[in-house]
Amino acid sequence: MIDIKLATVDEMLAEASILFEEHYEEIARNKQVMKLKPDELTYRKMEDAGQIFILSARQADVLIGYSVNFVTNHLHYADLRIAQNDLLFISKEHRGGRIGLKLIRETESHATSLGCKLMLWHAKENTTLSALLPRINYGVQDIIYSKEL
Repeated sequence: MIDIKLATVDEMLAEASILFEEHYEEIARNKQVMKLKPDELTYRKMEDAGQIFILSARQADVLIGYSVNFVTNHLHYADLRIAQNDLLFISKEHRGGRIGLKLIRETESHATSLGCKLMLWHAKENTTLSALLPRINYGVQDIIYSKEL
């Protein structure tokens, strides 16, 4: 049985380091310039300001995944409250079922409870998430390109 519940920044920093590393190794591009080093102070400030929520996915009290999300009013549309996913991850050994979809749905539900009217996800090209999102009624909002300088 999978339990999804709210978590704090400190809880995640204390117990998610192995998952963070697995997540980084799997999907990070440009590793020569993008070194894994979470800005702990900023995450805590955002939490104190009510601008972030984190859901943890647990099996038998063991952390197996997370959804980290920013909550704010859109800078271009000041009356529009949005949630933007920062991180979504399920450990490899727990994939293949519906845990990821359950975590996405719980993220949507919590965002809605915070007054959000739009949910934004970023997905790496050719990943399970990029294939799943259109099937659950998400459309492309923007495409972000990067170039190492």
